Amino acid sequence: ERLMPRRASVIVAQTTGLAQFNGAGAQWLIQTPGGVVYLVYVDTGSDVAFKKSTNYGLTWSNPTVVFAGTTTAVAVWYDRWSDIAAGLIHIAYQESATDDTLYRTINTESSDALSTQTVIFAGTSTATGGCLAITRARGGNVYCATMIDAGAEGGFYRLPNANVPSGAWDAARATVFEAITGDMVLLFPGFAADNQDIIAIFWDASANEISRKVYDDSGNSWGETSISTGMADQVATTAFPHFDGFVDIANSQIVLVAWNGVDTASADLLGWTVTESAITAFTTPVVSNGTDDQGLCAITTDLATGDWYCFYGGKSDGSETFLTSINIYYKVSQDDGATWGPETQLTYTARDTTWLIATPRWNTHFTVAFHNDIALDELMVSAPIAQPRANFVLGL
Repeated sequence: ERLMPRRASVIVAQTTGLAQFNGAGAQWLIQTPGGVVYLVYVDTGSDVAFKKSTNYGLTWSNPTVVFAGTTTAVAVWYDRWSDIAAGLIHIAYQESATDDTLYRTINTESSDALSTQTVIFAGTSTATGGCLAITRARGGNVYCATMIDAGAEGGFYRLPNANVPSGAWDAARATVFEAITGDMVLLFPGFAADNQDIIAIFWDASANEISRKVYDDSGNSWGETSISTGMADQVATTAFPHFDGFVDIANSQIVLVAWNGVDTASADLLGWTVTESAITAFTTPVVSNGTDDQGLCAITTDLATGDWYCFYGGKSDGSETFLTSINIYYKVSQDDGATWGPETQLTYTARDTTWLIATPRWNTHFTVAFHNDIALDELMVSAPIAQPRANFVLGL
């Protein structure tokens, strides 16, 4: 485990209402190989915008607008998380004017050039209760799962590799959804010989169950295996996300964490490694038998050491109040989830924190972003600042 420098909570931007997270959009901070961090967000005009930082979140660029409209959800993916040596950030976003799910990319390796906007799904009405996720298979196809409301409006869509980034999306593919009200999904590339297959982590709200769904691209079909039952969800309009994962490229697996209860006494922050053929639970939960007032999570990996860092909201002794005043904490595993180190406090001002994401893969420094809803709808990050130093004169 690295000795981390002191950190400051930095206001990056303001958002509008709860649009940053209440559409259950699967988001992460992006960190490029050069250490540049990107945050894609919904601004105060309900537009999709991004900012970037060259010092791991301490200072940020002016915003660049990706889409001007009435955004209700946004999701992102980055090429290198799929072991693709390229720099596209893939952005899917839902909007409530024409009720569509749209797509655009940022080319981080070509002056942040924006691709032509294309339509993933054309709908007729937008409401709360939907969800959104996007990923890229190792073979290059891009996939999007979108539900623009709590009714049967949306589906699962593919952008063939040859059409990336500005070409046409295919017609709807086999659905990843089941009972649709309040369901949530994360999408990841798969590891099978067919490098266009992907894996979905599906949270079935009506069944209180998380499952693995494997998509066979050539057969246009899904196979499902339960990961865990007894997973009491909390709707994304209250706080999100309460499950998260990253792609462990070196070991061809997804590392996944999820709370089995949110703001609930004796809840556990559980974890698994997931492939197409195996689901293996962590030997020790990240948090065991929490004492209420905890939720949210983000799991990341230090590329230099291989350590796993898991972030979450609320102190494990129950002394903070979820959705009123919590800090963010983290634990580190140096043995692939077999054991977890002590609870370490990341932030030092308790806030009404209702959204939490991080850089899933990082080197030198992690960056964590969160939503502060006490006074204004602020998006903040925990950024490293210099360690204090003392000067000594030796030999006197």
